[in-house]
Amino acid sequence: MSHNLLVILDPDLKASQPALDKGLAMAASLGSSVTVLVNAYSGPMARAVGLDEERFNAAKSQITHAWRQRIQGLAGEYPVALAIVWARREMDALRTEILRLSPDLLVVHTSQESGLKRHVFTPRDWQLIRKAPCPVLCVHSEAWQQSPQWLVALDPGEQDDDAAPLANTLLTQARTLTQSLNGKLQACHVMDGVDDSLVMLVAEGVPDYAATLESLKTHHQQRFLEYARSQGLDSESVSLLEGPVADALARHCEANQIDVLVVGTVRRNLAERMLLGSTAETVITRARSDVLVIKPDRFESPWVE
Repeated sequence: MSHNLLVILDPDLKASQPALDKGLAMAASLGSSVTVLVNAYSGPMARAVGLDEERFNAAKSQITHAWRQRIQGLAGEYPVALAIVWARREMDALRTEILRLSPDLLVVHTSQESGLKRHVFTPRDWQLIRKAPCPVLCVHSEAWQQSPQWLVALDPGEQDDDAAPLANTLLTQARTLTQSLNGKLQACHVMDGVDDSLVMLVAEGVPDYAATLESLKTHHQQRFLEYARSQGLDSESVSLLEGPVADALARHCEANQIDVLVVGTVRRNLAERMLLGSTAETVITRARSDVLVIKPDRFESPWVE
């Protein structure tokens, strides 16, 4: 899957860097190259030196050197390329470097903001999920198990829509990563349930409404199980979940000690919800597992003009 990994570090020189730890583990198992990107800009330093250009350049050089030493110490013997930028507007700098380096996979430590702040300030991982032209792995601080547990959320859809090819892509890439890391792969499909009170309300005007919902549910279950069998997935590794997509996935990940959840982003019609970017973002805030977000082949990044 990934031949060129780009790991984006947290901008705290003394912080642990789980994105680098997990990125190196993946790179070693896949034989991939790794580039480490960090924004070394220090607002307090810039304010301290003021307009003195000589002092500013000396301080900037010292901080950049400290980052080089820090990264080399964390990477150990694994060879990594360095991309150290200095930018007050971090997302602009990340966009420029991501487009320049064209990685196969981004690895980033997910934000530690509270739920309220995430919605207000739109953290870095949200921006990357929505706009980066490549898959994005958002990782938490917890280490993976010795045999990582991977869960891929699939929606095979119908034969004439965009979901089926994306499901194939998700499963193929999840299998590659799971096997390379000596992990275990599970698959699931989420039926987005309808509130019981809504069913009762609508059913008063449409007598067959509840039966239609049950028929639709059965159709999707059968479609998913047929797809799973066609892809060589045994019954023990397949789960059918029900409820709001993000909540159902978060609960399942927690209950089954999932290390990495793999989801896709694709827009579908209103009648049948698929895993949109917003769902992936919500799962990141609610589940302890890491989340790998894969875009469809026809994904158009707003960063690419």
